[in-house]
Amino acid sequence: MVRLLSLVSALFLAGVPSLFACPGCKEPSNVAGDGGVSGISAGFSLSVLFMIGFVAFLLTGMIFMIVRSCKQLDAKHRMVSAQSH
Repeated sequence: MVRLLSLVSALFLAGVPSLFACPGCKEPSNVAGDGGVSGISAGFSLSVLFMIGFVAFLLTGMIFMIVRSCKQLDAKHRMVSAQSH
């Protein structure tokens, strides 16, 4: 589990620079100097990262609950099977 989490984290961190902001948000702050849009691009970058992180959090929670439920059902099935034999 730790290896999988490390792999997912490494892959996510490898793609982080491309997620910082769209070209439309980065372009005005690069061309016009510090024209007050740096906060907008930073906010956009954080919102994208937040959305991706929230989806990953939800999927991880769902997978955790599915695995836990399957283990509980398997334990109940084994208990019923052992009692019937």
